[in-house]
Amino acid sequence: MDSRLKHDLETHETHTRQLAQAVMHRQLKLSVKIAAVFIIMLVGLPLVNYKFPEFANRPVWGFTLTWLFLAVLFYPVTWVLSWIFIRESNRLESDIAGSLRHQGVSPDKQETR
Repeated sequence: MDSRLKHDLETHETHTRQLAQAVMHRQLKLSVKIAAVFIIMLVGLPLVNYKFPEFANRPVWGFTLTWLFLAVLFYPVTWVLSWIFIRESNRLESDIAGSLRHQGVSPDKQETR
């Protein structure tokens, strides 16, 4: 194999590996942020009930605050978190695809060896 070709292939593989690590790192950060908000919601509700029972039992629109959050608001908040995760994941993929296009690599075509 030509040394120039070998060098080009090694450079491409190194760049691809670095790009993959960057994508995984950004996806991990996004996942941790969304999971943290969700866990805070799950753990926060029992803690609010325990530490501030007067506040948690305050009536709002015919529900106590606890039941309002648990029965009415929990699912819409979960949907919003899911929507944010999907939107940001798609943006991340678009950024990476744009980066590859800028470098002259087509992200839609698979390389064959």
